Amino acid sequence: MNQGDHLRITIKDTPDGLLTFVEDLSTGKSGFMVAGAANGFQNTDPNTCEGTNFNFRPEFDTAKFGNFIPWAVLQGNVDISMEIGHFEVPDNDSDDPPCFPGPLLAGCLGADLDFDGPSYLPDWPGTTRNTSTPLMIGSVAGNGIGPLSASGDGDAGDYNQPYPIMHFESTVSDSETTCQTNGVGCVIPPVGAKFYPYYSLLTDGGFGNQGNGQNCTLVVGGFSGPGIQDFGRDAQYGPSNLPWFFGQNSGGPVANPCIPNAGER
Repeated sequence: MNQGDHLRITIKDTPDGLLTFVEDLSTGKSGFMVAGAANGFQNTDPNTCEGTNFNFRPEFDTAKFGNFIPWAVLQGNVDISMEIGHFEVPDNDSDDPPCFPGPLLAGCLGADLDFDGPSYLPDWPGTTRNTSTPLMIGSVAGNGIGPLSASGDGDAGDYNQPYPIMHFESTVSDSETTCQTNGVGCVIPPVGAKFYPYYSLLTDGGFGNQGNGQNCTLVVGGFSGPGIQDFGRDAQYGPSNLPWFFGQNSGGPVANPCIPNAGER
């Protein structure tokens, strides 16, 4: 894959494990993997650490709100995730280690608990320029935020149903020293951070048609302005969600803004 390529990603259940199929629509190349025993995927015994070949399958057969991964911090269902805060340039403070010298770029792999690394500095797309983004999430069918759900047996032609609701959330509060188990001090952006990226919606395929002509495309960074719905910026993550986990901030379910009358479904 190259920068700027448009990808179509299909994830579906099979008898032999979960299939992930990636098509690069810009180059015409493709690749796939089945998360199954035949390909060496294993389940690990938590008591002995021994591995057993295993076909990984979906936990649920519907994406109904509430069908979350039971062991995760996030209320995970059908997820599009940007995991940040695991890398920073060495600055000789306590959250650096472990670090490495290069050869191309020196860096540290410790959790960025003081939020002073590149994940939280104000240099994300949209904060100092308005013509690029690290990720644009749309639908191969045009309108509606991807992903699309299968309406039939899951063949390529059946992925035509956009999800009627969406849900913004973050677990950055889990890394905040100010966050208490009663929810006090669990804030976004975290205390000490100069910036925290948020999701925005392009409603007109803007940024010089980088939206590939789609009427609705989700981007991540610091985008706001005419033709952009920023969902309240960092407020989109909502307050700390105590019923689930004190370190999780959740804005709760909202209607897919790309679907007319989505909230009535």
